[in-house]
Amino acid sequence: MKWHYSPFMALLTSTALVMTMAGPVAAQGTREKPKPKPETAKTDSDLTTVTVTAAKPTTKIDRDVYDPKTEPAMPNSNAVDVLNKAPGVNVDPEGNVTLRGNSAVQILVDGKPSALMQGNFRAITLQSLPADAIASIEVMTTPSAQFSADGGGGIINIVMKKNRTLRPILGMRLGAGNEGRYSMGVNAGATKGRLNVNGSLNFNRDTRQPEFSLDRERYTPTGTFRFGGVSDLPQSTDSYGFIGAAGFSPSDTDALGLEVTLNRSDFESTGLSAFEERDPVGKITTQYQSRDDRRNESQQGSVRLSFSHRGDTEGETLKADLRKNRSTLSRDTVSDYSFSTASPNRRTLRSGDNTQRALAMSVDYSRQLWSGVFTSGFELSTTAARTGNAEYDISLTTAAHALDTRRSNAYEVNQDQIDGYVTYQKALGLRWTVLSGLRVETTNLTLNQVTSHVSVRQTYSHIHPSFAIQYLLSETSKLRYNYGHRITRPDVSDLNPFIIYWDDRNARSGNPDLQPSETHLSELRYEYNNRPKNLTFTATWFYKKTENVFVERSTYIDDNLYLSRRENGGSGSENGLDLMYNRRIGTKWDVNLQTTFKRERRPPRSSTFTTITEAQTMAGGVRIGYRMSPNDQVQVSLNTAGKQLTGQGYTEPTHRWSVSYSRRINGKLTATASLQDHSTSRSIIENQAGHTVTEFNLGGLNVMFGLQINPFGISRATR
Repeated sequence: MKWHYSPFMALLTSTALVMTMAGPVAAQGTREKPKPKPETAKTDSDLTTVTVTAAKPTTKIDRDVYDPKTEPAMPNSNAVDVLNKAPGVNVDPEGNVTLRGNSAVQILVDGKPSALMQGNFRAITLQSLPADAIASIEVMTTPSAQFSADGGGGIINIVMKKNRTLRPILGMRLGAGNEGRYSMGVNAGATKGRLNVNGSLNFNRDTRQPEFSLDRERYTPTGTFRFGGVSDLPQSTDSYGFIGAAGFSPSDTDALGLEVTLNRSDFESTGLSAFEERDPVGKITTQYQSRDDRRNESQQGSVRLSFSHRGDTEGETLKADLRKNRSTLSRDTVSDYSFSTASPNRRTLRSGDNTQRALAMSVDYSRQLWSGVFTSGFELSTTAARTGNAEYDISLTTAAHALDTRRSNAYEVNQDQIDGYVTYQKALGLRWTVLSGLRVETTNLTLNQVTSHVSVRQTYSHIHPSFAIQYLLSETSKLRYNYGHRITRPDVSDLNPFIIYWDDRNARSGNPDLQPSETHLSELRYEYNNRPKNLTFTATWFYKKTENVFVERSTYIDDNLYLSRRENGGSGSENGLDLMYNRRIGTKWDVNLQTTFKRERRPPRSSTFTTITEAQTMAGGVRIGYRMSPNDQVQVSLNTAGKQLTGQGYTEPTHRWSVSYSRRINGKLTATASLQDHSTSRSIIENQAGHTVTEFNLGGLNVMFGLQINPFGISRATR
């Protein structure tokens, strides 16, 4: 839904509205507070949150909340492990996140976008963020206008812990596992008067033994050429992290906050591969072995300043937020090729670096208005990034480096964005609740291809309405309908027209003509919640219509080089049924079942195909917890991801399972153990250029044992 005329007027109107009402709020801080009002019966507007004891999932009118604190805590767990237990969320071994099988997902931190959760940095951040720093996961398949409209698949909001306790907190965790894995961490917090301080230090070493295989058929007028091989990719990743926060309350109604996050990740891999190519009659034309030494280093840092004020009237709040992020990523791969055929042996160095800086400011205001809740806010953000890629031919005799200018390039990206929103929630009688909203976003993006002197500019504005209505059928059941309009913006690397070579056979380029895709989402949901029986059941029908869908296109640009890039492929749709069941049985058993049946329609797989790609898939998970005693609990989980369309093929269903055990030895010491494994992932590409099958195995069983130590006898930090 594009608006080409006056988006800034809507933005300025909402901003002025915020500031007009924020002024009186700030002034109220010195007034004498009114006497507390007597308790009154809660209306339906107060009943928008329902908690189930079993695994503490919570539902609101626009989101589901997963609380990980009831799960057996593993010392090596990270954000990936927590997300994989949230309803409908799947994170694969490479850190790619999907929600109901859709990869166009935006990840927020404390309700705000973060540069650390974008592009190549997302997987690194999730894998380095410890699970015990997370308070809850909010899953929004149809978000309201209060939240950023980016991400046609929905929003996952990671809510971080904020230690606020009158007693000091000190916790330590140690873990060790097979194949040289280990982890350690410490978190501490204290409060004195109006000041509270907390922080955590974490280190984790993860080792894997992945295996990769490729079988690619290339169609030509003279017949089919076949290229394939296998790779062993042993790898290790060392992750270091620091999270620190301080809060100060100068008065009973005001609070100031400071949060600092620092992360570093070092990746090393030495891969051994063997590949060959055969012509249409089966004769070997190329055969070689390669050794690839990869070294990646990433550093991320963020600072967040926050201010909140609580007004005199009930529910009146003003929140301001200033965030600054900086991320760097460097990659170096030295490859040695040893040919059995006539080609000469050679050595190459491929290096890349990326630096990204982001600054954002947001203001949010909420108050009661006309017996409902009114919220409004705005956000201003700017991002600057520079990426460089270089390839060198290394002499086998002198080790001299010669730059290959055809395969080296650099580009810069600057993006400015202005967002404004208003929402209003109101109870209509005792059974109806309505939430409506409107969001305006304006984006100005400039990409400068430094090497080829090509400039790409995109400026666009969109209006994003949202609507939700809820009807209370009885004390235990309700119906809910949600509608939202979303946008998926291209990643900056998807706009860079220069070709990036991953190796001698595979390359990728961006598409400067790639436009954002727009998605209309609708959901109809039935929810049953019986608190005395600790039982929750939900059934959700959903429908998504997406325009300008991102699809992958791959073709050969010479006899050997396989080039991929993204294009806008037309319209696509998803519809299906999502079922979730939570139950605590007695005092010992917790059962969580979730499954999604989905039918997906995608645009043609290639520009020469005219048929629509369709698939019917089923995905879900089972999680069962058992309390053997007050001090012992065990949990078994199985998650499956169904067939997923990619625009020129599909990925086959996968699964993963885990078993975890936790024993509380005493009030200060807890022992843990865990097992987990993933199935082999398999993807198929079918287009006019040929047929490709790839398989990836993460490397077998992961075993970890650990200890959690709490010297003060406090098991968990509280929010």
